[in-house]
Amino acid sequence: MMKDLTNIADFTTIYRNAIELGLRAGKVLQSAAERSVREHLAYIEAATSQFGTLNFSQQPQDLVAAQTASMEKARDQFAASAKNLLNIQQETVAELRALATESVEKFVPTNVANLFKAA
Repeated sequence: MMKDLTNIADFTTIYRNAIELGLRAGKVLQSAAERSVREHLAYIEAATSQFGTLNFSQQPQDLVAAQTASMEKARDQFAASAKNLLNIQQETVAELRALATESVEKFVPTNVANLFKAA
């Protein structure tokens, strides 16, 4: 009877660990998605704000200067946004890699197989 209770407790622990790791991975992915969407929205907002200066150009040279300045700002904003998105991706990968390492430690195949054999 005691062996059965131990096996049930072990199975429950494995199941709980699996659920916990799944939930944590979900939170990591959700956070990355939210941060990415916020970054995209910030980029779109900044990019669209550049069009306002083009409306006030009275002379052709003013329009060309405004277009040039807008393109330079858009380029810089794109580079900054791409860098931020890359950082989000790298941080997410690092967090998921840490979770994978943790799960490997918790779910060593020989330990799980031995647990099932003992049952």
